[in-house]
Amino acid sequence: MASTTPQPLNSPTSPIRSSDEPEILPSHRQDNFRPPQHASTFDGFERRVETGFRSLTRKGRKSTHTSLQDWAAKDEPYHRYVRELVAAGWSNLQDLDDYLGRPATQHNEVVSVLDITSATKHHYPDLKTNFELKNFLAVNKRPADTVRIYMAEYKKLPSAELIEAFGSSLHLDRRFFQWSIHSKGHVFTPSQRHRAPYVTLGCGVLDASTARATDVEKFKVLVYIHDGEQTETGWTALFLFSSRTKINMSVELLNDPPPFPSSLPPIRPEFKSFRQLYLDSFDYVNLDYAVKSPFILVSSLFGLNCFCWNQVITTIREEDARVGGISDTTIGHAEEITKTLSAIERGGSYKWHGKDEQPAQARKAELIEDYNHLVDQIKLLWETRDKMADIRKRNSDTRWTALTNAFTYL
Repeated sequence: MASTTPQPLNSPTSPIRSSDEPEILPSHRQDNFRPPQHASTFDGFERRVETGFRSLTRKGRKSTHTSLQDWAAKDEPYHRYVRELVAAGWSNLQDLDDYLGRPATQHNEVVSVLDITSATKHHYPDLKTNFELKNFLAVNKRPADTVRIYMAEYKKLPSAELIEAFGSSLHLDRRFFQWSIHSKGHVFTPSQRHRAPYVTLGCGVLDASTARATDVEKFKVLVYIHDGEQTETGWTALFLFSSRTKINMSVELLNDPPPFPSSLPPIRPEFKSFRQLYLDSFDYVNLDYAVKSPFILVSSLFGLNCFCWNQVITTIREEDARVGGISDTTIGHAEEITKTLSAIERGGSYKWHGKDEQPAQARKAELIEDYNHLVDQIKLLWETRDKMADIRKRNSDTRWTALTNAFTYL
């Protein structure tokens, strides 16, 4: 990477697209590449309509580490290979080549690392800089018969250094990172997409940074189950969370309360991101099942996403009732939920192992039931809105006819 003075990387403004196809970048040329500007945020929260569901969006703070020039001076094997692929004819990777070729910058990214076996789990200290991540990947190799989970959290777009670190260390498919930067070069046929070892999950939470109660922040979670050197109980998973927004909820809401009398779990702090909530969910995951099936490992993330989308639909319905009409026009929700349902029906990806295990099939049936209910609720919401719009139009036509008749008699 070039050794020029690091320049701040602007974050995107336009919301994450609701379809599987990524957002179109302005140009293939590196000197013209500009990501969208991000929307303004504030440090605070807003209580939502009668649900008690709150979200918090924090402004990022730059890392205090100054190791970027050291990073830029190193060789970049992953980027070099992407460039060679473009020269060899894979022009759909041009956007990724341009993105990786930008000057090194400081980013407010967090990476959690979790090792699990059939009986234990170990959470390493979070990695706050890409330099720390690179050192960790070089020194801490995954133990045999252990599932290692990397969870990277960032705002909208991952840094080029994050892509370089994970891509070169884990030897990941370049097309996976095409999704993460919303490149127009990411083109899959259905058979290719469904058989790739990674999936994308469209998420949504109520957006506290706007005045409208029903606005939704949409973001993606990309899940890569790495099948290199895979054994039945030893493999690597990578999760990319494209939002750092924190929501005021507890992961206990996704599980049945214990019977009386029982010992209760410790009180967890408020306002956690999707990454942190997913980490909390491992307290309720059967580790013996999780190490044998990636679908079981990811299932709590599907459940968390279903809960948050349900909060969105409930808030829209209650706000419609409060204003006595259509509170706001929101689109794309049904599409995201339906695509997630399709991914669940496939068991995540056709390439994931352990989908036919009985625990995976049972969990899959539960999630399909929950998401089908959510799809039905969205259809009912829009049917109700269509009826309300039809009634308002008829009332408007009646008033206009009465007014016209009055002027005619005058």
